[in-house]
Amino acid sequence: MLSFEERINSKVNALTIAEKKVVEQLKMHEQPFLLSMNELSTLSNVSEPSVVRLYRKLGYASYQELKVALAQEQVNNNYSTMSNQNEISDEDLADVVFDKISDQLSIAMSMTKKKLNVKHMEEAVQIISKAKRLFFFGQGLSGTMAEDGAHKFMRIGNTTIAVKDPHYQAIYANHMNKEDVVIVISHSGETVNIIEVVKMSQKSGAYVIVITSSSNTTLAKMADTLLLTQAQETEKRSDAMVSRLMQLTLIDTLFTRVVAIGGSRVKESINISRLAVTRMKK
Repeated sequence: MLSFEERINSKVNALTIAEKKVVEQLKMHEQPFLLSMNELSTLSNVSEPSVVRLYRKLGYASYQELKVALAQEQVNNNYSTMSNQNEISDEDLADVVFDKISDQLSIAMSMTKKKLNVKHMEEAVQIISKAKRLFFFGQGLSGTMAEDGAHKFMRIGNTTIAVKDPHYQAIYANHMNKEDVVIVISHSGETVNIIEVVKMSQKSGAYVIVITSSSNTTLAKMADTLLLTQAQETEKRSDAMVSRLMQLTLIDTLFTRVVAIGGSRVKESINISRLAVTRMKK
């Protein structure tokens, strides 16, 4: 999708003097997306119909759509600027590195929040709460996240299994049925073995929830329910650590919601699990 600036450049020769005044005002204002149409036309010293003609000429369906686009672009530009500022250099001491990583986490959390689809999240919550067996599939670092997810959900008392080995995943996948739910974790969304076991799981009738970073990945397109996390790479460090924390946050959110709608039975099961662990401590 073309940005506001790109749309302006493509139509610059077709803009009237009044429309150019509006463009100039939008560019110089710190937060143009907060301006009402009346405020924008007054500041630009043009009529409101001139504003309407401009946004239509640029391909926006409404003034609200133009404002939303401007707000989104400003957020994206801020993320880009912050990411550049937070690049870790060889000269940075531990305290500076800690601060920069904290900022990177904050950026990733904000990006993930913007991508959060509440409908899909609540859909996943309902599906998980009704599952007879819940499987967590992941490989490599995502396998570690799968184990963490299973550790949380096993407290509810239902059958919950984390599987990291692709051969074990394939065996489980071929013995599933429509009462089973698989939560697949893959930041890249292109891990070949995971793609294959998802195909097997769905062929067996299982419901597949995918946690990945982009809706354009192979796994994302296979998902029965898709949940997205966001994390950016930096020059000195891959996004593996940041992406893992985003995945953990998403899984924690699912768990909290499943417990919330589970009623007294689920809460009692969690208390039993806590007591079981407490008895093993001095």
